[in-house]
Amino acid sequence: MKRYIHYCLTLMALLLGARQVQSQALDQLGVKKGVAMSGSVNSSVTAYSASGIESRRDPLAWYLNGNININLFGYDMPFSFNYSNQGRNYSQPFNQFRFAPAYKWARAYFGTTSMNFSSYTLAGHLFDGAGVELSPGKWRVSAMYGRLLKAVPFDAAAPESYARAAYERNGYGLKMGYEADGNAYGVTIFHAKDKASSLPYIPDDANLTPRENVAVAFSLRQSVARRVFVDVEYSISAINRDTRSELTKFDSTRGTSNFLGNFLSPTSSTRYFDAIQAGLGYTGSFYTVQLRYERVAPDYVTLGAYNVVNDMRNITVAPTVQLFNGKLNLSANAGMQVNNLDHSKNSDTRHWVANITAGVVVNDHWAFNGGYSNFSNYTRIRPMVDPYFTDPLDTLNFYQVNNTYNAAIMYRTGNKERQQSISLNTSYQYASDKSNAEDAVANLSRFFTSNLSYAYNLQPKSLSMTGSVNYYRNTAPGLSTSFMGPGVGVNRQYLDKTLRAGLNANYNITRATTDNAGVRTSTTSSLFNTALNLNYSPKGKQAESAPVDGKKRFFGRQSHNIGGTVMWLLHGAAANQRGYNELTTTVNYTYSF
Repeated sequence: MKRYIHYCLTLMALLLGARQVQSQALDQLGVKKGVAMSGSVNSSVTAYSASGIESRRDPLAWYLNGNININLFGYDMPFSFNYSNQGRNYSQPFNQFRFAPAYKWARAYFGTTSMNFSSYTLAGHLFDGAGVELSPGKWRVSAMYGRLLKAVPFDAAAPESYARAAYERNGYGLKMGYEADGNAYGVTIFHAKDKASSLPYIPDDANLTPRENVAVAFSLRQSVARRVFVDVEYSISAINRDTRSELTKFDSTRGTSNFLGNFLSPTSSTRYFDAIQAGLGYTGSFYTVQLRYERVAPDYVTLGAYNVVNDMRNITVAPTVQLFNGKLNLSANAGMQVNNLDHSKNSDTRHWVANITAGVVVNDHWAFNGGYSNFSNYTRIRPMVDPYFTDPLDTLNFYQVNNTYNAAIMYRTGNKERQQSISLNTSYQYASDKSNAEDAVANLSRFFTSNLSYAYNLQPKSLSMTGSVNYYRNTAPGLSTSFMGPGVGVNRQYLDKTLRAGLNANYNITRATTDNAGVRTSTTSSLFNTALNLNYSPKGKQAESAPVDGKKRFFGRQSHNIGGTVMWLLHGAAANQRGYNELTTTVNYTYSF
């Protein structure tokens, strides 16, 4: 398969090169545009100290990152990098660079990058290597090859190495598609394999095996009628959980030859899974309705994604309505999700979800929005001894209900020189657990949050001030927690708006009450944190943005920014914890060009 992709990429490169040479003259290639560079480079240093507790981060950390784009005769070649002394704390690469040159409908990727082919094949996984995206006309072609994971060996003296250890994993992928008139068709193939020899030592009690994966996806988006569309994506994934197992040419699940076996070495540990997601929608003059279906087989996995939610079937319907020239917006979403699709688990879970949101813009001063959601979870525990035994005394029906209400009101007033706004946001949620639907909600938990904020902006003085009050309360059987406190902030610009200074402070008091067998215990603690921010951006000379003799300036507008932040946190003493404070100072510099 590697050979096939290599041939395809080589052929496409030759065809593209021939086409450009034959159809473009020297001046059409953009020689007159010259060479230009733009981007930014940022560096920062953070110092940290703590008193009263153990340090929760390194005392000194520095970071260097940047984004640079070179425009060479009309070709864009962006380059980005990240580097830090914190990289040694990560098992996988933290310090990285990325180079992504582009010209018209062609883009390439080099270094540490990510690509997204589909949700169940290659879905945003970082890799060190190369990739390409081509979109000539109505065709779409993407390909990649690189290392998805670097080898991380076991350390017999460090038990935590069991969680970090990994085989070196390499992969490649190819996606081809065609788009026209809102319709799209595509096919994707992705392959990844661990290098078994990349780890010299594997402990006997380690639960780590070299794996291999092939995932294929077929996608379609088609307009059925003028206002009706349908989209479908079907994926198949074959995972070999241990490439060291005995090889077999047969599908170990069904006992017959399988097409995906041509792309990997099937063994007795090879398993096959599939996933489908489909949608049907209708767009009206002032409303839309969409019906979606998604099913992912139990244990579905692809090595091209960090996490895939599997063993679930989800059906949802989502209408939206706009009335009164867009001043009133209504939307709803309702659905049901179930698991245990293969009936292999001892319990079934069903999720019912329904929510409604509404937003109203009355005029330039007043705006309202609110919503309600009802989420219920139902679990049926089957007897483990005899699954066919139906005595209700030996079964458990477990319900969990969550209801959430939220509302917001905003009022704005003022003119070009002065603006004021006040807003109130509230949210109330209650969740209940009960062994049967008819039971009273004895295990009821309530959550209430509220925020009242005020903002004042004085444009002639470049001054803005904010104030807020926060309140939170949570009650549950045997426990009650609440906290409240004010917050203030002042920001102003000086020296012809080149110097920005801001001071923010928040103070909260938390009170927790527990009830254990009639014995009530209360604890109170306080938290104060403040931050001072300074940013200085001197006004640089304005470079000519217009081309000179048809050529761009090598640098555009150049600017410098120097900033600093000092944050201080003071945590008051509680019943079982003494007070402590933390001081964090950050200085950063940014150069843009």
